[in-house]
Amino acid sequence: MSRQNGTLDAYSGRTEAHINQICHQTGYLDTMESTSRITFLILLMALALLAEGVLAQTNHPKIGIGFDAVLQSEDGLGFGFRTRLSKPLTWDLSLAVDLGIAGFILEGRDDASYVVDPQISLIVTFPGLDRTSYLLAGFGVYAPFGPSKHSAGGPTIHLGVGRATPLRESTLYYEIDPAIIIQKEEVAISIPFRVGIIL
Repeated sequence: MSRQNGTLDAYSGRTEAHINQICHQTGYLDTMESTSRITFLILLMALALLAEGVLAQTNHPKIGIGFDAVLQSEDGLGFGFRTRLSKPLTWDLSLAVDLGIAGFILEGRDDASYVVDPQISLIVTFPGLDRTSYLLAGFGVYAPFGPSKHSAGGPTIHLGVGRATPLRESTLYYEIDPAIIIQKEEVAISIPFRVGIIL
């Protein structure tokens, strides 16, 4: 019995050491520690927008669904999906909460890494005749994860531009939204190209 207990303890110790080694190599724990508060704030903002949309009779939140092509200075080129919940504050100003996930998979499944990047933005709209231009700016989190080597991640500051074209029952949007990733000892750049539909 004592030999079995010793074997289990040794196995548990190796497993824990292996997990700690993976977390240290990927920087996952450091990333989560430095960005958890911002992520929590973004989630609270999303819940607040949803609750207000349910209770309000006018200016209901708008939902956007789209695709990302992300060019990151360290992780390379990735592809993913994005959702956006926006609430009009005035005729030309909106508050938006985004959540996206992208995969850097061009080197194969074994060497792939992924990123979750929630954002809070203010969107300023410039109406046009057949399409609408807009600026968006705010902050967020770049949180990479996965078994392979990837960047450290961290809080982000972003400033982008886009255009929206009305369709019959929805709106087509496309935008570019560069962001500075504030890592522990340096900064990195993320440049996402997005296209999607606003419902």
